[in-house]
Amino acid sequence: MTPPPETAEARIARESEYWNEQARRTESHAGQAELRVAITDRHDHAMPWLPYLGVPVLVERLLAELQPLAGRRVLDLGCGTGFLSTLLALHGAEVHAVDVSDGALRIAAERARLSGVGDKVHVCCIPGERLDAFEDGFFDAAAGSFVLHHADLDDALPELKRVLKPGAPAAFIETWGRNRPLMLARALVPGRAGVEKSSSDDEAPLGRAQERSIEAHFPGARFEFPELLCVRMLGVLPFLKGPGAHRSLAALDRWLGAIPGLRQYTYFALVALRRGG
Repeated sequence: MTPPPETAEARIARESEYWNEQARRTESHAGQAELRVAITDRHDHAMPWLPYLGVPVLVERLLAELQPLAGRRVLDLGCGTGFLSTLLALHGAEVHAVDVSDGALRIAAERARLSGVGDKVHVCCIPGERLDAFEDGFFDAAAGSFVLHHADLDDALPELKRVLKPGAPAAFIETWGRNRPLMLARALVPGRAGVEKSSSDDEAPLGRAQERSIEAHFPGARFEFPELLCVRMLGVLPFLKGPGAHRSLAALDRWLGAIPGLRQYTYFALVALRRGG
């Protein structure tokens, strides 16, 4: 007998449980200094490895897509522990930060308070597929960091479009799935050979099908690759950890990224959208 199809609620509950556990880990090792955000920051200091992965460049591009931010109402979709929410608020936005993890939202609210923008960041525990807390055209802009590849895009994209004002921009930093060797390594390596598994079972990098879905809901969507993140991913292997190896891998990525056409095979990308109308 064929088992019944899994419900969206079951998947969301698993994601919530996974990210609540990650939030507990963050609370155990991150102090006020790591949680506090400055307007010049371009990565979460509770995750000091992010500059090695090129995240500051992507954050800078995301901010550029959403300007001007002062006085605008912005959705941070899948906000996690709130680095991006706080940074957007520091740039003058009124931020509504949503996530399925109440543990992560607790940290997000505390992070905003520590950074002096507690009154500008409003947290809400709901999934991106059901933004019922917000009326049509509520937001001037939307943003997210590593969230779309966790969502059911058939449900999340219409909701995102609904809550944005006509002409409103949105920008997302995402895990990208065009590089087949990287995708194979992602499937086989984490959890083995001393490499920590740092992804939930329900997430998957954005592939061609997801690109087509995004373009169908947001015609004119752009997928940008500011730099190549590829061989640097080898830095997770125990024998390639350390500053010397990391510098060499990063230099090789920079060299390869200068070859026309290769940047699209990066591991992280920027998805830039705009609601029509």
